[in-house]
Amino acid sequence: MKCRVLAILLLVATLHARAQDIVDSTYLTRDEFRFADDPRYTLLGGTPRRVTEIQPLPTIALGAAYTGLFMFLNHHMSNSWWQRSVDFRVIEDGNYAKGADKVGHTYTGYVASTVCGDLLMECGFDYTTSTWLGAAMGLGYMTYVEYQDGHGANWGFSPSDAIANTAGAAVYVARNLSPFAQNFMPRWSYMPANVVGEQPTNGREVTVLDDYNATTFWLACNVHNLLPQSAKPYWPDWMMISVGYGIRNYEVYPTLADGTRSATPLPIKRRFLLGIDYNWVKIIPEAQSMGFLNYLRQGLNYVRLPGPTLEFGDDGVRFGLFYPFAIVVPF
Repeated sequence: MKCRVLAILLLVATLHARAQDIVDSTYLTRDEFRFADDPRYTLLGGTPRRVTEIQPLPTIALGAAYTGLFMFLNHHMSNSWWQRSVDFRVIEDGNYAKGADKVGHTYTGYVASTVCGDLLMECGFDYTTSTWLGAAMGLGYMTYVEYQDGHGANWGFSPSDAIANTAGAAVYVARNLSPFAQNFMPRWSYMPANVVGEQPTNGREVTVLDDYNATTFWLACNVHNLLPQSAKPYWPDWMMISVGYGIRNYEVYPTLADGTRSATPLPIKRRFLLGIDYNWVKIIPEAQSMGFLNYLRQGLNYVRLPGPTLEFGDDGVRFGLFYPFAIVVPF
């Protein structure tokens, strides 16, 4: 009897090991699916397949979600940016918003490609395929927006916008496929101008997407991962350094003494930033039961939260302890 029990236990252990081997051979291991020196997670907290094996239900859900989002954004923009249609035209606006618009297009192209790529992994596409298809889907939508701008009465197709969109998709591909590029993370921060003591846009209606007085774009660097081994103990692995760019006085028209609004906007002022940033994957512990929480934790690295920042710009040099909040020390 004891021999039979031992035989059954041995058989169960063997079957379990074989099942685990099958799982490990189907999906990338956690050690293989990383960004720089951090673990990476798919939307549901797992890892992508080694070989594409399309899953029908997630793929249908992705198609429906992509179509629904496309229709929603198209409706929103048709009621705001594209209310009046004209014949297609090309208008180059390379210096629009002092370049903040182009940086914004690059970041948006990067995020759109990232979201599409992450969803494709859940649909059963392998990592490399989902990377290229995600970039194509993200860039495809951004190109559609540019085409519609070409018919907008107040806009036009901007070649520099199209280049910036393509750059965003290229950054996504580079970060996925190049281990060195994974040490650099595009980030975004948003804080309404009036909340931090700045003047909000009053020349036209703005959205989160084009409220440049409230938006700053960043590039965070994983310093610890780039240091030689001898220097790593002296730099906390959670602390990153970010460089940023933003503007002030975008579409701001001052109020005159008689209470009317000036016909001439204030001159746009640039700001260049250098600040301490955070690697949230290092700071927040890994969730053991709900993988989606790890994806959200990972997603915090796409934004830059307030922190110590040195600002250089048209207003001079100043230091903010919790930038962009107006607790500053001017120099």
